[in-house]
Amino acid sequence: MEENFKSKIGFSLFIFIVLFLAIGGFFFTQYMINNKDPKKNNIDDVISYKIDEDKDYIYFINENTISDDGNLFYKDVVINIKGEEELTESLEIENKAYKDSVQYISKQSLINEGTIPYKYDDIYALINRIYEVYTFDRYVSLVIKDYNYFCYDLLTFSKTKSYVYDTSSGLRISEENLLKKYNTSLDKIKEEIKTTLEKSQTLDDEGREVINIYATLNNFNNYSLYINDVGKLCITYLVKSIEKDYNLSMEV
Repeated sequence: MEENFKSKIGFSLFIFIVLFLAIGGFFFTQYMINNKDPKKNNIDDVISYKIDEDKDYIYFINENTISDDGNLFYKDVVINIKGEEELTESLEIENKAYKDSVQYISKQSLINEGTIPYKYDDIYALINRIYEVYTFDRYVSLVIKDYNYFCYDLLTFSKTKSYVYDTSSGLRISEENLLKKYNTSLDKIKEEIKTTLEKSQTLDDEGREVINIYATLNNFNNYSLYINDVGKLCITYLVKSIEKDYNLSMEV
């Protein structure tokens, strides 16, 4: 009797262990399947704000070379973020206007071609648009710089603008929020610029200061703010000079 009792106890314990392992294994397997990719449990991580999933957030199309020698070309920028279609169209219209306004040396009257120092593919004058794209973490920045090209003087910086996006929300970051994010202000940045220009100030042959610091800062509206590839807030701005205006960029 005692041996039969022990046998029944042993068998029951064996069945219990088998059931425990079977049931536990089932739930463990389900847990691993459901949690293999933690992002699947967070809907915010799988939302995409791209218009075309196969393209970068900012890409370029319709490149058209005007001059190989002068490195002058046009291309359209596409902001591949939902809600920015109108901006993409607006930038395309601007770019087309630039392309349509190209002037050629051979079309100019009363001009002595022998005095022209830069005869790049017959280009007399145009507006050249340069793009820069920076990506850091969830941020992507588009910086646009426009230059006036002239066959007597090559490129002169004209103006700049920028667009900064948070790809996790698909939203463009305003200048106010960008400054707030980096705990700074435009006035603080202008003070840094003033210090930088004072350190780099030079005199011309007549003893005049080349950089017009007052003119640069007094009407400070030609600049662009953006986040660079290492996550720093940067600014590109117009420097007024008695010789030739130019642009500078700096981390702030």
